[in-house]
Amino acid sequence: MVEPATEPNFVATLGLNWKLFLAQAVNFAVVVFVLWRWVFRPVAGALEARRQRIEGSVKKAAEIEDRLTALSAEETAKLKAARAEGERLITEASEAAAAAKAETIAAAKTEAEKVMRQALAAVAAEKDKALREIRAEVAELVVLGTEKILRAKLDEKKDRELIENALKNVIASEAKQSH
Repeated sequence: MVEPATEPNFVATLGLNWKLFLAQAVNFAVVVFVLWRWVFRPVAGALEARRQRIEGSVKKAAEIEDRLTALSAEETAKLKAARAEGERLITEASEAAAAAKAETIAAAKTEAEKVMRQALAAVAAEKDKALREIRAEVAELVVLGTEKILRAKLDEKKDRELIENALKNVIASEAKQSH
């Protein structure tokens, strides 16, 4: 018998045993199925849940940052408004102080003028009083001097003495009044 021409067996050439290969392929499929069913799905689910949590956290962080930016802008606006109000109040207070100062100065000037007028009036009255008193004394002295002259008929020497004494008395009485 003639053996049919055998074609070289490709699988045999590689040194593969097809039964063993088939068993290993089945084992591999079972391991892949078990891993897929009980390992890869839960891990993939956990990874997906974690990814969603991270995305949620990123979104929340972006929202918080937006809120902080809005609050910062609002706070800046409030600070500007408060500064403007403070400056307005300071300006009003300065204007009120300036008006009060001007009013006080005007009142003080008016009062000073009033006191000055009163002082001038008092000085004038005192001057008039002093002049009246001096006139009265001079008149009295003239009357006394005339009376002394008329009582005694005197010579020229006696007349001079009497006049000099009368003048000394006037000067002495004026000196007493000025002290």
